[in-house]
Amino acid sequence: MDTHRMKPLAAKSRLFLLALLASAALISCNRKQKLVKIDPEFGKYIEAYTSGVISKKSSIRIQLAIDAVTAHAINEPLKTELFDFSPAVKGTAYWIDARTIEFKPEKDLQPDQLYQASFSLGKVLRVPEKYRDFRFNMQVTKPGFKIEEEGLRSTGKNRLELNGTVFTADVEDSKKVEQLLSASLNQSKLKIDWQHNEEDKTHRFAITEINRSNGPGVLFLSWSGEALGLDRSDKKELQVPAIGDFRVMNVRAVQEEEQYVLVQFSDPVKVGQMLEGLISINEQESLSYTINGSEVKVYTPARLYGNYTVYINEGIENLWGEKLAKGFTSNLYFENRLPSVRIHGSGNILPNSGGKIVLPFDATNLKAVDVSVVRIYETNVAQFLQRNDLGGENELRRVAKPLVQATVRLDGDKSLNLTRKNRFSLDLDKYVQPEPGAIYRVTIGFRPDYSTYNCTVTAGEKDDEESEEDYYYYESYGDNSGDVDEDEQFWNNYDTWYPYGHNWEEKDNPCHRSYYNKERFESRNIISSNIGLTAKRGSDNSLLVVATDLISTDPMNEVELQVLDYQQQVVAKASTDNEGIALMDVRRKPYLVIARKGQQKGYLKIDDGSALPLSRFDVSGASVKNGIKGFIFGERGVWRPGDSLFLGFIIEDKDRKLPADHPIEMQLISPKGQLYKKLVQTNAEDGFNVFRTATHPEAPTGNWICRINVGGANFEKKLKIETVMPNRLKINLDFGGVNALGKGASVNGTLAARWLFGAVAQNLKAKVEAQLYRRNTTFPKFEEYEFDNPTAAFSAQSKTIFDGALSAEGKAIVSPAFEVNENAPGMLLANLVVKVFEPGGNFSIDNVSMPYHPYSSYAGLRVPEPENYWGYLSINKPQQFQIVDVNTEGTLVPGATEVEVELYRIQWRWWWDNSS
Repeated sequence: MDTHRMKPLAAKSRLFLLALLASAALISCNRKQKLVKIDPEFGKYIEAYTSGVISKKSSIRIQLAIDAVTAHAINEPLKTELFDFSPAVKGTAYWIDARTIEFKPEKDLQPDQLYQASFSLGKVLRVPEKYRDFRFNMQVTKPGFKIEEEGLRSTGKNRLELNGTVFTADVEDSKKVEQLLSASLNQSKLKIDWQHNEEDKTHRFAITEINRSNGPGVLFLSWSGEALGLDRSDKKELQVPAIGDFRVMNVRAVQEEEQYVLVQFSDPVKVGQMLEGLISINEQESLSYTINGSEVKVYTPARLYGNYTVYINEGIENLWGEKLAKGFTSNLYFENRLPSVRIHGSGNILPNSGGKIVLPFDATNLKAVDVSVVRIYETNVAQFLQRNDLGGENELRRVAKPLVQATVRLDGDKSLNLTRKNRFSLDLDKYVQPEPGAIYRVTIGFRPDYSTYNCTVTAGEKDDEESEEDYYYYESYGDNSGDVDEDEQFWNNYDTWYPYGHNWEEKDNPCHRSYYNKERFESRNIISSNIGLTAKRGSDNSLLVVATDLISTDPMNEVELQVLDYQQQVVAKASTDNEGIALMDVRRKPYLVIARKGQQKGYLKIDDGSALPLSRFDVSGASVKNGIKGFIFGERGVWRPGDSLFLGFIIEDKDRKLPADHPIEMQLISPKGQLYKKLVQTNAEDGFNVFRTATHPEAPTGNWICRINVGGANFEKKLKIETVMPNRLKINLDFGGVNALGKGASVNGTLAARWLFGAVAQNLKAKVEAQLYRRNTTFPKFEEYEFDNPTAAFSAQSKTIFDGALSAEGKAIVSPAFEVNENAPGMLLANLVVKVFEPGGNFSIDNVSMPYHPYSSYAGLRVPEPENYWGYLSINKPQQFQIVDVNTEGTLVPGATEVEVELYRIQWRWWWDNSS
């Protein structure tokens, strides 16, 4: 079943920038450097090409506007040289399709290098002599990195850990990233564990062995860019409290999807204690609290804006019953004041009630915004939807025409505080006269000069020193004498990602021009229509389409429907009835439904990728047999053994083939095919029949069958008795042959997921939890030795080791680096539960069990054999105890190891009291 999906599309990096992007700004190392000027006439032959700022691992692509005239094989290396680069680049060219050719460099491109490329267009197309060579520029990203640490957290008594992330400007080798960061505590170097995601340019780090001592210490976090060829270094100090110093480490405001106050303590906080009154926020009531180790999250009933004071009072207990001896006060600011715009709501269909077409948006710290509108022609919508959903922007230039570029002032109302987030409305009627069936892409952006953010030097000002920095330089085609087509100039500006300069290390600094790039702009595709469409395709090639008025929610009759295949050929036509329903017979695979009523027009993609998942819903419907229609349903979807079953059966007998009081037989069949129960009752007068039964608590689980016989017709329905929903995704968590985790096993795993029908599970949310259990510590060479501590109490623990999104290839790097909160008796068993979530919220699950080593080595004790029946050792003669020290692989650890041994003498007496 497909329905319109109303959601925004964030600006993301594309496969390659759209055509004629030479106006994109590029880096020059020590001075501004102009780009190659491109004749706009090349747009007749070249649709798109790689330009702008690219990764050093990028390929270079050219997409032609028409099919090549030369014969070529797909994905085979070309013998003809079509590309030439300055500086020179070695590599191989391939045809991707009839119009796209790709050049893959043998090695990484030179970082921070401006390349000039020449493509022999005349060798693949018949073009005039002046267009035989197409020259263009591309700039490789300059190396850069940023470090974010998340504060010290307690992982047990007298131990802390520090987590954080290293962000890199480009894809970097993991080994080089590890050289960027170092840590030391009281001049002792600390080990750093890593979890790398090179493709996403994020590298998680964890420093887990931060041991507290009798006095306060200082943790130095130092970084140097030497490994990336950068002359940049710095360090940060974090205070490490002494043993027994239970205190507040940090308080900060978290303003992500959920908003809360995060309070970090030096010790784990006791779970279950009442924190009302102990942690408070001024002028806020009905607070809620979540305790997670040494962190407390404080939630408020409503979202906070402005300045607030957080009070942490004495009396909060840690895990060992010690109370906070000294209160703490912190001032926090809850509001994102960075210059930004956000289009309100979601979706792409804007119903028209006869009034103005208004697009609401939020703006912060801006006195104006730039608005651009592009129209996708009604006649081109079917072509546009071949590569996009309603909110897409791929290959926009092929089907769209620019309409508007305008500046909208936001500072007209002097009573508004522009430094805060304010709601504005964009009256689209002022800029466009909506064409029925057309799609309009509205982009709201802003310039450095529009910012009201308080900076020492305003973002719009040019600084002499900054002009000599690495700086993206913008130059339009031609000159100002009118030799540039207006549409061409619009696309040049529209496709420029960094129109006001870019320095990666300053991209989050609103006082720098690099902050003002297209990634911060908001875009939304809008179609003005009141027609809402829902479609369902049957197994008999029937297509049911329902049209609804989006304003009144009433069915829409007399809506003309056309069904197109992927080649845009009409395969079915129909009109909706008074209930807004149309049923069509579609013999070829449908791709798009186009609906029209008067001046209203609507679209609905019905390809496989756009269909809603039905695995969580009962969509079996009714079946007709021997002229009798019957439908079986239950009061729930899944039952447990021993539950009561209330099974309904609706019967429709329009031809009155059944006499009055005709018997209806219901059979309940077990998963083994055995008749479990049989019930017979007469048909109800209104055709609604209910069968009440139950299963035994020891009944087998699985798919049961409810079979109903009536008038020579049989109806069946599967009943799930404590069955588990099958996985729709194939999940693989691979640690590269490593057979154990923990100490001595520094390894990252690769999590990969694919749909069972073969497609890659792109960008799905995934979660990996490690559940730790006790197990016997044994090694093959030392089977007679005891390695477990029998006095250690250990309860099962659960830790989340990955919670994020898969990449576009359906993969993610999972680091199993985590610590145990309490003393483990020995080796543990780690059960890794992997969940990958579908867009609808359902998830597929997998389990991987591996040994987990909480220690880098184990001391084993071999006790002498007892000399008597009672199993004890005599105390008046020498006894020989053998001790070994082995590593996680069961190999003896060389060198002397200091071991403390204590033997206890146990006495007991047995007497008989016969005094009575």
